[in-house]
Amino acid sequence: MTALPLTPDIAEAFEEPEYRVEGPLKVTGRARYSADVKVPGVLQAKFLMSPHPHARIVSIDTTAAKAVPGVHTILTGRDIGLRRFGRFLYDWPVLAVDQVLFAGERVAAVAAETRDAAEEAVNLIEVEYEELPGVFDPEAALRDGVPILHPDPSGYYYLGGARPPVPHLNLQGYQLVQKGNDDIERAFAQADRVFEDVYVGPRQHQGYIEPHACVVWIDDDGTLRVFSTNKAPFSLRHQLSVVTGVPANQIVVDSMFIGGDFGGKGHSIDEFACYYLAKASGRPIRSVMTYADELFATNPRHPARIYVKSGVMNDGRIVAFQSRAYFDGGAYGAAKPMPGLMVPTGTNMMQAYDVPNTRMEVFVTYTTTVPSGHMRAPGATITALAGEEHVDNISRELGIDPIEIRLKNAIRPGGTGPRGEHYRQPQVVAVLDAIKRESNWGKPLPPNHGRGIAVRHRDVGQGKTEMVLNLREDGKIEAVYGTPDQGSGSATVIRRIASAILSVAPEQIMIRYGSTGESLPDPGSGASRVTHIVGRATIMASTEMKKRLEELAAEVMGWPAGDVLLEENRFRVRDGSESAGFEEVTQRIAAGAPVSTRGEYDSIGGHEEDPEDASFYAYMIEVEADPETGQITPVDVMMAVDVGTIINPIAHQGQLEGSFVYGFGNAVMEDLVVEDGKITTLSLGEYKMPTEMDIPPLRTVLVPTEIGPGPFGAKAAGEITNSGVAPAIANAVRDALGVRVKELPITAERLFAALAEQSSKRAGS
Repeated sequence: MTALPLTPDIAEAFEEPEYRVEGPLKVTGRARYSADVKVPGVLQAKFLMSPHPHARIVSIDTTAAKAVPGVHTILTGRDIGLRRFGRFLYDWPVLAVDQVLFAGERVAAVAAETRDAAEEAVNLIEVEYEELPGVFDPEAALRDGVPILHPDPSGYYYLGGARPPVPHLNLQGYQLVQKGNDDIERAFAQADRVFEDVYVGPRQHQGYIEPHACVVWIDDDGTLRVFSTNKAPFSLRHQLSVVTGVPANQIVVDSMFIGGDFGGKGHSIDEFACYYLAKASGRPIRSVMTYADELFATNPRHPARIYVKSGVMNDGRIVAFQSRAYFDGGAYGAAKPMPGLMVPTGTNMMQAYDVPNTRMEVFVTYTTTVPSGHMRAPGATITALAGEEHVDNISRELGIDPIEIRLKNAIRPGGTGPRGEHYRQPQVVAVLDAIKRESNWGKPLPPNHGRGIAVRHRDVGQGKTEMVLNLREDGKIEAVYGTPDQGSGSATVIRRIASAILSVAPEQIMIRYGSTGESLPDPGSGASRVTHIVGRATIMASTEMKKRLEELAAEVMGWPAGDVLLEENRFRVRDGSESAGFEEVTQRIAAGAPVSTRGEYDSIGGHEEDPEDASFYAYMIEVEADPETGQITPVDVMMAVDVGTIINPIAHQGQLEGSFVYGFGNAVMEDLVVEDGKITTLSLGEYKMPTEMDIPPLRTVLVPTEIGPGPFGAKAAGEITNSGVAPAIANAVRDALGVRVKELPITAERLFAALAEQSSKRAGS
C-alpha cells in the first residue's frame, strides 16, 4: 500500500494541538492498571528466589511454610514439572527444578490470603543448595573448561521452528556480518593508520514507574483470564498456550493501561507460575512485584564489551572496520523477541558511515546472571559509544574537525551502511549540517568546557496489525485495536488519523483498546513501530468506512447514489444542493444493519534488498567538567532530527525530549551493580535516574524528510534520540579535559580515575 498524500487540510489538522485520549482517566486516577483489578476471592502470590547465581537444588522443605495461617497453595518446580517459557526461545523454567542459574530465579511459589502471609511462608521455605561455579563474564563463558549452562538445548521450544545453530553451547546467539573484502586484514593493510579501542556498557534497568503485575484466574468454562502489564498481549497469549497446554482460543489477555515500558514490559515472568497457582488453588491469583524484585530479577539491559578496530587514511577516510561485540545474555535467552536471539543493534557501531570493508561479529552469551532483555533501543547506547567515541578519537589523533571527519565518511544517496544496507533517504549530511549551522560549533569555550558530537539513526519499526472501525448506535465511530498504550499516546494517533481520513471532528472518533478476546491480532507496542503499522491500518479501515458511510448516507437521506461526499463533519450532495450534519446522518444509518470495516497492514512483505527507512539525528552537547572532582555538568544540548510527517506535534516533541533525558541517565548515572553474580542496587535511591534538576537547556532542530513509511510519510520518534547522548557527552569530556572514559556510565568517579591515571602517566614520563 502506497502512502496517501499529505493534503493541505490534513496537514493543517495535524498541526492543531490535542489532548491525550486517555489523559482525563490518568490525571483523575480512573485509569485502570493490572494491580488495580479486583476479583472476588483473589489470593496474593509471592516467590522464593534463589540467593545463589549457580547451584544444584538438593531438597526443598515447605512443611513450616504450609502451616502459616492464610496460606492456600505452595508449589515447587517438581510439583508442576519442568516447564519453560520465553518470547522466542523457551529456555526459562517457570520454577526451577534441579538447578538455579541466577540469583533471583524463582524456586517456589506461594499463594495466600494476604501478602504478609505469603511473605512469611516464603521465608519459612527451607532449600538445601549445592553451590556450583559461576560464569559472570560474557567472554569467559566461551573459554575452555567453563561450565556449560545449557548442555542439551535441543528440546527447547523455538518460535521460529528450527533454532539457528551457534558455534558454542554457551551462546544464545551469534552473528557475523561482512561487507567488501572478505579478507579484512588485506583491507587494513591498505590503510595509513590503524586505531583500536575497547568499550564497556553496564547492566541497566528500564526505569518504568509501574512494576510488573498480573491477575490470573480460570473461569468455570475453562477460560484462562490474564490481566497483565505485558505490552504484547497476543504474544503472551501464545506463550501461555505453549507452556500450559491451554488452547489459545481459551486464553484472554488484557493489558489495559501500562505504566511505562521502555522495552521492559514485553517479557512476562510470573504469569506462568500464577496459572499453576490458580489451577491448584481454584482461586484467582494476584502478583505484584516490589521494586526490589524489579531491580534484582527481571530483564535488564545487556552488559557488553565491544572491541573495535579501524583502518584509516591520513585524510580521515575510514577504509576498514572490524568489531567483536560480547553481550551478556544472562542465564536464559527467553526475554529476547528477536529471531536468532540477537541484540538487534550489535553491528551498529558505524551505522552512519559508508565504510567499504567491514567484519563484525556479535556474541550473545549465557552467564549465571539475571537474564537480559530489551531496553529502549536495545544495545544501541553501547554500540553508539563504541562507534562515535571511536570516530572522535580518530579525528583527534589525525587533527581533523570531528564534524568534518563524519561528513567525509557519511552515508550519502547511493551509498551503503556497514552491513551493506541501503537507505531511501539517508540524512547524515543534513543533520550534521544543521548542527554546524545552528549550534555554536567552533566558537571558543571557557576553561574546562568541551563540545561533543554524535550522529546516529534508528530504524522505523516493522510489523503486522489489524484493527476494526464500528459505527455505534449514537452515530460515532469506534476504533477497536489491540495495541496497548504504554504511555506513548497511540490512541491519540489513531484518533487523529481516523479523524483526518474521515473528515470528521476528533470527538466523533471513540478509541477502545480491546483484549485478545475482543481485538484483532497485533504484535504489541515496541520497536518504534506503532505509528507506522497501526497508523497505516487505521488509514485502511477509515478509508473503507468513509466510502461505506457515503454510500449509506445516500440511501437513508434519499440523495443521488454515488454523489454524496463526507467533508468537514458534514455529508453533502456533490453539487451542494443538500447537506446534513455527521451525527444526524450516521444515527439514521446506525438504526439499520451494523456497519464495520477492517484495516490490515503488514510492513514485512518487502524484499531484503529494498532500501531501509530510518530516522537520522545528530547531537552537539557542551559540558563543564570539574578536573578536581570529575563532576560533569551539561550546559547546552542541541539535537538535529530527521523527521517525516508529524501526526501529533506535542507528543512528537515530548518523545524527542524524553529520549534525551533517558539517554542522559544511561550515559552518566544508571548502573545495576553486580557483586559475585548478584545485583546489589536494590532501590531507586541506589539506582539513580535523572530528575528535572539534572536536565540542561535543550534545543531541537527538525530536518524535514520527504519520505517516511508511516501514515502520510510519518517516521518513528520513540527511541531515536536516546543512544547518541552517551558518545556526545564522552566526546565533550575529551574536548574539555583531554581524557577519555570508555565505560558507561561516565560517572564523576570514573572521570576522576581517568584524570588520575593521566596525571600518573605524565609524571612517569
